[in-house]
Amino acid sequence: MLACTGVGQPASFEPARSAKRQVRWAKKVIPIAVSSSLTLPNASIKAGSDVAGAIHGALATWSTAANINFLEAPAKVQSISPVDHPDGVNLITVAATMENLAIFGDESSPARTRVFYDANTGEISEADIVINPYTYSVAGAPLEFSTDGTPGTYDLQSTLTHEIGHLLGLNHSSVIGATMNATQGLNGTFGLPALGERSLSESDLAAVKSIYGSRGETGSIDGRILSNEQGTLLPAARAHVWLEDAASGRVMASGVTNATGSFNIAGIVPGLYRVMTEYLDSGMPEDESLTVDPKRRSSGQSFRAVEIAGGLRVAANKTALVNYILVPPQNSPATLNPRFVGLNGELSTMPVTATRGTTLTVYLSGSAVDQVPGTGLLVTSPYLNVNPASLRSHQFGGTAPVITFDVTIALDAPPGDYSIRLQSNSGEVAYLVGALVVEPTQ
Repeated sequence: MLACTGVGQPASFEPARSAKRQVRWAKKVIPIAVSSSLTLPNASIKAGSDVAGAIHGALATWSTAANINFLEAPAKVQSISPVDHPDGVNLITVAATMENLAIFGDESSPARTRVFYDANTGEISEADIVINPYTYSVAGAPLEFSTDGTPGTYDLQSTLTHEIGHLLGLNHSSVIGATMNATQGLNGTFGLPALGERSLSESDLAAVKSIYGSRGETGSIDGRILSNEQGTLLPAARAHVWLEDAASGRVMASGVTNATGSFNIAGIVPGLYRVMTEYLDSGMPEDESLTVDPKRRSSGQSFRAVEIAGGLRVAANKTALVNYILVPPQNSPATLNPRFVGLNGELSTMPVTATRGTTLTVYLSGSAVDQVPGTGLLVTSPYLNVNPASLRSHQFGGTAPVITFDVTIALDAPPGDYSIRLQSNSGEVAYLVGALVVEPTQ
């Protein structure tokens, strides 16, 4: 029986939209206060969990990537700062105080992060993380955090790794396999532990390097996407733009256009890339995008996914230009819309993890996916091969069709996030960006 598994939205980064510069810490040493609520027994954290190890591991992951030092210290403080009165303490807490619970509102997301910063300079002065002490499943059952992969729990270290990305100034990523993606799955989804967000994807690394990295080591791209609407050029706002390594097919960096259709993606490892774009109709709430001003957003309709540059060379300390005009049929509403991916009879918004040298039966669901022939399925990499003869269509009683197909991962496939490309009988193309994650060999 097919099941659609629930996922949580782990954080809401809350910068003011009036920010004029990149939100970041100006200092290289950031003190972190660990509330005693995390060191004492807590009903929301499974007994015996290595809470200190999860906190230290999450901080160490970003410390290495951003060249930032975190100074951990115990604290008796329980509550984060009020929204209008920062106290200067960068707190991680799980205490069920009124101030902490207020940050969640009516939501049951696993955690939330609040960042205080100067809107004129972008300099962060404080950031607080609250682990939700009252997290519930879609069915209303209470959920725990754990560190050992117990099915039905959230992985605490993965949650914290995501939140610390926000603490550093990162927004959500639309790459499905990224740690900074807006959803987090429960352990046991697809019958597997959900520990992948403990480590950073290439797109996560590019994002943090764009803020804290050396420009002499990485490159960037600038561009603008416009839509030709009956002879009038309008900005394509909320377009997800991503780069795939031309040789391996791995997703390497990602960004979103603003209200003028402009985008900048930095922190890119020098190399040769393909550049694609798709419309963001879900997965990144508008109020969580640093680049979008709702008062200036175009009212233009959604558009179809398309490759906007092939063989783009990105060099260190240089900016490549990529401009594109959407013309028919790309500027028409998309009908092919894959939304869910999965394994073992389950569908989710989580990525599918794969091991080198194995063959997986991948599930896909979404509008018009049953209009995709076997020859229209592709993982955009020479290291991952789709068997077109394995395509099957299923009827599970849901509102959207479901298909399955087999993907074989080569023994020498580089670890990373890979996209699934679909092309329907009509010629329309759609992507699930970073939906397949090849794990490194242990």
